[in-house]
Amino acid sequence: MRILVTGAAGYIGSALVKALAGHEVVATDQSAPAPIIGNIAYPQFARSLITPDIDAVFHLASLVSGGAEQNFELGTKVNLDATRDLLEACRHAGRCPKFVFASSIAVYGGVDEVTDETSVAPRLSYGAQKLVCEILIDDYTRRGYVDGRALRLPAVLVRPGSPNTAVSGWTSALIREPLAGRDYVCPVRPDTRLACISLKKVIEGFVHAATLPADRLGARRTLLLTGISVSAQQMWDAVKDKATGKVRFAPDPAIQPLMDRAPKKTFSKRSLDLGFPASASIEEIVREYEEAALAHHG
Repeated sequence: MRILVTGAAGYIGSALVKALAGHEVVATDQSAPAPIIGNIAYPQFARSLITPDIDAVFHLASLVSGGAEQNFELGTKVNLDATRDLLEACRHAGRCPKFVFASSIAVYGGVDEVTDETSVAPRLSYGAQKLVCEILIDDYTRRGYVDGRALRLPAVLVRPGSPNTAVSGWTSALIREPLAGRDYVCPVRPDTRLACISLKKVIEGFVHAATLPADRLGARRTLLLTGISVSAQQMWDAVKDKATGKVRFAPDPAIQPLMDRAPKKTFSKRSLDLGFPASASIEEIVREYEEAALAHHG
């Protein structure tokens, strides 16, 4: 298969590209190490990526929560307009490719526990933009322009390297930094909980989404991934014995209220019944991260 991956230099995108080895992957992002470099906010570039020989699209490129809140225009261009440009290009190419989209639990607002029945109510522009894209993907699917699948992702752990603008970036840093021997000041209270899933399970979920038969999904193409409830204290406890860096909790008034409103747990019977994976525990998430880091350096 010839597969387009946007956001391919990002941490989920680069892991997905690795998982798609064996296929012909067209990987693009706005910076190296993506082979095709360009800004998806420019319609001509976005549309040029969809050629008639593309069998599947994994659309991961986005300006995440904090960034989209600070820069409304850029967030709208990257998160909403670029998705529509890609969908339009698919319509014009006439091939009805699989279109797998990274959505987010930011489509919910002010709910502690999210299930398949929870109504959407975004409290961030990022969540609103993702929600509009989900609706477009359902409609383009209904009309036969794409074969769409959207995954609402919980917080994905553990992001290697440096943090991005996600308001939930502390979740990865709290694990990554002390393990790397660096002290970390955590911007939330120890009892702050967030719905979490591992990078490994998300990649398995994306690949699974692309292989599911359309008739098993029906008209509703958006799926919620199950995210376990983990507190900041539990994250620190999971690495404390192995860590050489220290952690101090100092709640940031800009971040804490956002986290207090974010979903603490997600549970989707529908996605589990369809065979999507979920993380078992924070210990498993940390173990997968360490194994991936060893493999990377090994």
